[in-house]
Amino acid sequence: MKRQLPRCHRTPAQLLLRVPRFSSDALLIAADAYQELADHHTANGAPDLAQQANNIARALINEAPKRAPAVPLHFPRKKGNPNATSTH
Repeated sequence: MKRQLPRCHRTPAQLLLRVPRFSSDALLIAADAYQELADHHTANGAPDLAQQANNIARALINEAPKRAPAVPLHFPRKKGNPNATSTH
């Protein structure tokens, strides 16, 4: 019988794929982690688990171009002394 990848490994990927809020960068970082997991399972003689991890990585990679890229945070600078305290 084919073993199934543990739920603790499947659930984060399902969340990343279902929630559109995650950026393409987040998906690609997770895909890299799943590829490393697949390599680990291959090295330890579990090709069925490696195949499942590779499938998850491929799904994340395929979804990434459909997502918005990560937007850097920008905090506008206020004019004046940022260390001054209000006297009001």
